[in-house]
Amino acid sequence: MVKPSGPHRFHTALRVTNAASFLFNSSSAFFLLFPVYLQQLGGSPAQIGLVAGLLRAGSLVARPLGGRLLDRVGRRRVIGAGALLALLAILSLFVFPRVGAPFLLLRVLQGIGTSFMDSGLGAVVADLSPPGARAQVFAIYTVWINLASAIMPGVGEAIIRRAGFFPLFGAAALAMAASFLLVLRLPETARPRADQPESRQGIMAGSGPLLLGSLLVGWAFGTLSTFVPVARIAAAPGRVGLFFFAYSLGLVAVRLAGGLGVSRLTQPTMLLPAYGVLAVGLAALPLGHGALRLVLVGLACGAAHGVVMPVVYGLLLVGMPRDRRGWGVALFSAAYDLGVVLATVGLGVVAEWIGYGGIFGVAAAIMVLGAGAAHVWGQP
Repeated sequence: MVKPSGPHRFHTALRVTNAASFLFNSSSAFFLLFPVYLQQLGGSPAQIGLVAGLLRAGSLVARPLGGRLLDRVGRRRVIGAGALLALLAILSLFVFPRVGAPFLLLRVLQGIGTSFMDSGLGAVVADLSPPGARAQVFAIYTVWINLASAIMPGVGEAIIRRAGFFPLFGAAALAMAASFLLVLRLPETARPRADQPESRQGIMAGSGPLLLGSLLVGWAFGTLSTFVPVARIAAAPGRVGLFFFAYSLGLVAVRLAGGLGVSRLTQPTMLLPAYGVLAVGLAALPLGHGALRLVLVGLACGAAHGVVMPVVYGLLLVGMPRDRRGWGVALFSAAYDLGVVLATVGLGVVAEWIGYGGIFGVAAAIMVLGAGAAHVWGQP
């Protein structure tokens, strides 16, 4: 087993992890334009929400299995298997381009593959990070994730305008393949041990408020990433890319500040204000159709997202043994995926009744209720 040791190997391992994550998330960021593809195929709001939900549902149901495999067979094998599965599912769009049973099944498989990669890369970062600086190292790591989310939707829009959606899917496949090649260079940081159910129960005990926090961020992102691209406020050319750029810019700025030493941004006291910003941003979207509103909401919600997730990640992994970190990261990510699934599928159905504009107010109200519950629940 390769064990990184010393500053040089530590920094080299983190650089490879960050590069693999950037390419993986570049591939995923191209799929932020997938609702537009479905809309052009004639999909209804419920169908668009269903397909977006299936991507996350596959990820959600695979999280427990992925967490167990990460701890038992190692990080690199699971990440590599996830990359290959996601790559196969992306390439399937050239064979099954329209919504049907094969199309839907392969979206589930795509979600499973991406969940293995996401959880595995997060576990590697947890293994490599000094315990006292885990939130800061995670914040820097996620800068690369969100840099991809900032750039690639705009790049994807340009590809679509010039050549259509299939070259976009080809670009997503190439990025995923390049990420797989980098995964082969990752160190194996796991220390597999026999299964210990009591440890998993211990991980879950007392983590409810943290998991609810991760779910709420998933709820907000699922709402924004699925329904902003097809809402009236983003109808003008270039606005989808503009929104995701603003969202990612806010997120990256906060993560960089936290990772580079603004310790207040990584404190638990920031959670409740961040939830409030997400709720206000969701509620503000349908109140106008100007580009400035779109940018401001993107910046604010991205910044709030950037605050919550490193804090929750760091708190959840406090004192967690190395041979259970894969499970812990999977649990953290599963809560986020559940929030995305609930938003995309549930609000897609609601949009059939009240339209795309109305669902942002519903999403904001649920955010307020959830944030209040997480705050009260977490007080002891």
